[in-house]
Amino acid sequence: MNKQVKEQAISNNGIDLIKYAAAILIICFHCERVIQDPMVHHLFKNVLCRIAVPFFFISSSYFVRRGQNGSPSYLKRYLQSSIKSYLFWSLIYLPIGFMWIQENYTLGPELYPVALLTGLLYTGTYYHLWYIPAMIFGMIIAHWLIKKTGYFPLFMLTFILYLFGSLETYYGYINNEQLQLFFDQYLTIFITTRNGLFFALVFVAVGYFLWDYREKIARFHKQFRFLVIFTGLILVGEGLIVYANMGIDKNFMWSLIPFTAVFFCWSLTWQVKCKTDFKHLRELGKYYFFIHPLCILWAANLVNSYDFFANAWLQLIVTIVATHLLSSLVILFNQQLPYYYFDLQLMLRVNRSYIQKLV
Repeated sequence: MNKQVKEQAISNNGIDLIKYAAAILIICFHCERVIQDPMVHHLFKNVLCRIAVPFFFISSSYFVRRGQNGSPSYLKRYLQSSIKSYLFWSLIYLPIGFMWIQENYTLGPELYPVALLTGLLYTGTYYHLWYIPAMIFGMIIAHWLIKKTGYFPLFMLTFILYLFGSLETYYGYINNEQLQLFFDQYLTIFITTRNGLFFALVFVAVGYFLWDYREKIARFHKQFRFLVIFTGLILVGEGLIVYANMGIDKNFMWSLIPFTAVFFCWSLTWQVKCKTDFKHLRELGKYYFFIHPLCILWAANLVNSYDFFANAWLQLIVTIVATHLLSSLVILFNQQLPYYYFDLQLMLRVNRSYIQKLV
């Protein structure tokens, strides 16, 4: 039993390494363009970097499902913790989000509550925070549908939903005027299809499935490496198809589903035995995600004071270094003063006074 636990911990270390690398890819995706060749830039930013979010969805749902195996209330506790963390970071980014709205939309102060509610429940109060409500929604719906219908109806539903969502990516290939008009009307109201229903649900369902059928899937572990290469080539091919006729956005690619599923299974077999504090690595990756937009804004503002910061590569390096240092500082403070981290009442008071001045 101890040997199995130890082997499982070693396997999870491979996941931790990939999630840390994925957090860095998310930073690269949100930073300025660093590769000048259009095709290489597209493959880097819209193929390689876009692997990160589906991998996070699959990984989170897989380990939540594993937690449920030992405690039926695990999902509830996990979601409560996620909501608590999400509300805190939403309040952190609330002033920046309102400033962005003022710069890009003509909303009167009376519509700010609507914008706030939309941000909290759908898009996030800043661009990267959409992931949390999407993940929460996907986990709740997938858990409920698995209990009610099982996996086959769930995957049929997610196929249809993902098909509709992918119209955003393949918009340039839509020849039907009625479908294009309908999709345009949808985007006018809902802005994007990158949400918990059309995007996150399928990857959450895959994560749940991989845990529930882990013993059967493990029989094919010798083929994982080949499948990663095979599905990776398909992903690159699909990326080139998307590049040939750009859509509205590039969030949805069909080959992301099999590639991230197989890649996750393969990473579970990695035997990582290096002397690294993987718990600290997990914490760093988490805070990289939450903190990096602040560092991107700071690095961009440096250009106004120092001309040599106009170099995109330098901005990227400065952003990653600043994100790492700030994340390490937050982890240190959180270890020493954990009760301050989730002081939501304090953040509400600070943001309320700021927004009153802004209005």
